[in-house]
Amino acid sequence: MPSESTPLSLRSTSLQINLSIWRREEARRRDIKRGGFFILALCASIVIVTYVAEPTVENNNTNHQVQAHAGTQNIPVNMTTKSPEAFCGLTTQDAGYVKLSNKVDDHYFYWYFESRSQPSTDPLVLWLTGELGCSSMTALLTENGPCHVLPDLSTQLNPYSWTNESNVIWLDQPTRVGFTYGDERDADNGEDNVGEDIYYFLQGFFEKHLELSGRDFYITGESYGGHSVPVVAHYVWQKNKATTDTSQHINLKGIAIGNGLMQASIQWPHYIDMAIDNAYNISLVNATELDKMKVAMPVCISLLEQCPQNTTACIDGRGFCMENLYVPLLKAGRNPYDIRMPCKNEGNGMECYDMSYVSKYLDAPNVRKSLGVDVKRAGDWQECNSKVREVFLKTADAVTPINTYMADLLNNGVRVLIYAGDADLVCNWYGNHAWTQALQWKGRDGFNAAPETPFIMADGMNAGMVRSFNNQLTFLRVFNSGHMVPHDQPAVALNMLSKFLKNQALSS
Repeated sequence: MPSESTPLSLRSTSLQINLSIWRREEARRRDIKRGGFFILALCASIVIVTYVAEPTVENNNTNHQVQAHAGTQNIPVNMTTKSPEAFCGLTTQDAGYVKLSNKVDDHYFYWYFESRSQPSTDPLVLWLTGELGCSSMTALLTENGPCHVLPDLSTQLNPYSWTNESNVIWLDQPTRVGFTYGDERDADNGEDNVGEDIYYFLQGFFEKHLELSGRDFYITGESYGGHSVPVVAHYVWQKNKATTDTSQHINLKGIAIGNGLMQASIQWPHYIDMAIDNAYNISLVNATELDKMKVAMPVCISLLEQCPQNTTACIDGRGFCMENLYVPLLKAGRNPYDIRMPCKNEGNGMECYDMSYVSKYLDAPNVRKSLGVDVKRAGDWQECNSKVREVFLKTADAVTPINTYMADLLNNGVRVLIYAGDADLVCNWYGNHAWTQALQWKGRDGFNAAPETPFIMADGMNAGMVRSFNNQLTFLRVFNSGHMVPHDQPAVALNMLSKFLKNQALSS
């Protein structure tokens, strides 16, 4: 094994050998997985059927308004409800589809809620769940939405909903994710497609909600949202400045991303930091594995730095980096989304959470009817669509850096908030912080020279550490939180959002 004292020429040769070995092993594993897929499919066909009671609709008047009764799940029959109502909050909401004018037959599903505060003047926020190919309805019902679904399929109000401060859209994207559906000819294979699609979704949404035209607008998300959020924002920004474009102007003010994946070549080497120097004194790797990771790291960086010009190197880089820098850490038996929690898994952090009741809730016939779901076209709700994920990964979308998109946004006055729970391994705070410091934009020197200050809550609790420059680019490390900050630290997430929307310094 080469060490720091090994001559550079020998280290380079050794690294190339490591990469060649990895490629052969990866090809063999792919063959095994192809053979094993049919077995898994057969196993999946053997199920235990249990009866789950549907959420109950109480419909006691001709206007389809729902009457609240203790112990009863109340679902409105109509798609758009008027306050007061008793389904996932006490404000006006709207759910349904927007047909994309730029596609053959794409229909994007959304669920929109008015603000609990000042809906006529509060900003509009779009939430994009980040896990590649996963539905935003999971975040709505378990993280930052007006209500949370419980295992018995009842709902309870979320006192820390992001609708406390804003009007919010939760959107299923891209095509074939969640309740969104479309023609096969409309299938997307990268975030550039998604950026265009969401722009045209917004055009259709504003046609339905003229009262929101011109409202301050923010795009938010987490995880893979580190790709989708800035790409969508960049497309909106470009269309806004196109003098010949006749579309609805979108008043884009800022974007916020939680534990995001922005630039793998900078972020992924920091798996080593989380392995040996996390805030929770949890050892994720032994000395032997650590040495191997340090040897593999330069190969990982070298491959990823060739993105997006060399697609083969990008795809090889993703596999090599995951295999050599991430997979070894899973042997510790911790939840990769929150290392404070034990969890045996094969790299999919969602396996560490029981979300089965969310699926049961959203697949209940009366819920789907209430939300205006096209049952025939959308099919059963799935938390994540693995086929969509596979298509995006084949194009190296995940490891294509978005730094130029972000620099354009910052240089043209779009404010950016990057926040990261410090117990997350997958998109850890080390990597997020390093990426913000490396980003080339006109405020880089000022940002890197800015001091780190505590993020103090109203009760005096120190909830994290902040680095910010002129409120233009802000990085927040959130203490005692994993990958999903609104889930793990809901009060902190709401406070953070409130300050960001009001253009207030997080450090004050």
